Order: sequence, then structure tokens, then C-alpha cells
Amino acid sequence: MQKPSENWKRIRHAVLNRVHRTTIEAFSPVYSIHAGACAVYLAGFLHFNFFAEGADLTWLTASLLIVVVFAGALVPLLTGSVITLHFAGRRLSKLMNEPAK
Repeated sequence: MQKPSENWKRIRHAVLNRVHRTTIEAFSPVYSIHAGACAVYLAGFLHFNFFAEGADLTWLTASLLIVVVFAGALVPLLTGSVITLHFAGRRLSKLMNEPAK
């Protein structure tokens, strides 16, 4: 079997770099959104479990509850996306760094 040519190696590396820029780097804000949603959900969980006094419902408490529920719904959805993005990025980095045979 013949070894790959230098032109093929350059094209392969260029394509892998392009894929990394268009997929992994484009979706990297998902990490920050996931961290923010986790922080809001944890803060709301702690607030309602330990610091909520009485059963009175004010506009502030209702709006905080809506935000916490929305963050709680985002956490499992974004967790799957973050895990998939992480493993795809690792696999793509491994492909970019392996020497051509």
C-alpha cells in the first residue's frame, strides 16, 4: 500500500481544522450557557429550600420561580449537548494531532 502524499496530508489537515472551526468553536458558547443555567438552578434551589419564608407569593418570588424552572428545564437538555460536544471535540483533536501513516 502506498503512503499518502504530502498534498493529501495538507488537505486532510485543512479539512479537519475547518471542521473544528465550524462545529466545535461555533458551539462553544453552549458551555457557558450550561454553566449559567446550572448556577441559576442551584441558587434557586438553595433559596427556595433554605431561605424562603412563609407561603406568601409576591411578584418577585413568582418571577424567580419561573426563572428557576426554566433553568431547571435547560440543565438536562444542555447536559447532553455539552457531553456530545466535549467528546466530539476530543475525537476531532485526536484526529488532527495523529500523524498520517
